[in-house]
Amino acid sequence: MAIKSHWRGLAAPIIARVLAENAGKPERDVRRALRKAYPFGRRSHHPYKIWLDEIQVQTGRRQVRDRHFEVQSPSPEPDPRQGLLFA
Repeated sequence: MAIKSHWRGLAAPIIARVLAENAGKPERDVRRALRKAYPFGRRSHHPYKIWLDEIQVQTGRRQVRDRHFEVQSPSPEPDPRQGLLFA
């Protein structure tokens, strides 16, 4: 399961809609439509970087790295070489 950021979660459906609406059109027109659909105000900082990255992912120019956060199970027995920290 991939964990999406807040900004990516907002940007992904907008980008998908714009790409679907402009399928088959020249790349210049698609890029213009994507620029026009940008929803986060000023084009700078983290939201804009996420927007650009999501465009790269959805157009197939970049592969998605799936991040897994594994929860490690505790060891069955404590290590006998370690003492108690607070006794």
